[in-house]
Amino acid sequence: MAQINFLLKKWDIQCVIFDLDGTLVDTLDKHIQAFEILFAELNVDITYDAIAENMGRTPKDTLKSLMPEQTKDKEKLEQLASKKEIILSDLLKSNIALFDGALALVDYLKEMDLPLCLASSTPEYNVMKMLKAVELDQHFNVIITGEDITIGKPNPQVFLKAAKKANISPQHCLVIGDSPHDIQAANAAEMKIIAVNTGKHDLHKIEIKNVDKIITSLTELL
Repeated sequence: MAQINFLLKKWDIQCVIFDLDGTLVDTLDKHIQAFEILFAELNVDITYDAIAENMGRTPKDTLKSLMPEQTKDKEKLEQLASKKEIILSDLLKSNIALFDGALALVDYLKEMDLPLCLASSTPEYNVMKMLKAVELDQHFNVIITGEDITIGKPNPQVFLKAAKKANISPQHCLVIGDSPHDIQAANAAEMKIIAVNTGKHDLHKIEIKNVDKIITSLTELL
């Protein structure tokens, strides 16, 4: 029996919610590069590590953390977040790769006739660009993107909206994500959480969170 099947039964899971960047698709370096290009244009010196630490959050929340003084004006914040995503969209024109086991896992769960949700803080046009590039755009019953939320992770809103749209109680939902922000949001939503250490966060920062299971690759679930 696949390990994921065992866990679904053990936890009485009726819906699986996936994060996208860093979990299913190996695109976090493109997000970081987009921020680096934006900051270079603004003559702002922010390190790769500082940007990477914020992966999993909305563009606005990342900008507010890294440029608190420069983003106090809401209109300017909107403009900068939008510009970062435009830069990202250009970077997404090539070399979008799935992580090992991603397609097999999604296909396996789809065959089980479980509602599958995607919950991302990234705007819809970039989410769909990634999903189409890796041929996953038809696999999910529910897709929640940055336009659907008013506050990002670690707030649970993105996961709760996915569960509500799937018409499944949060207690019967499993989140699969890569960041401490995913873990905190899943905990706040009272959902089970599997953390896959394929993102930009140190394993120790994942281990110290209240996580139900940690894996190093999605292949472990199969």
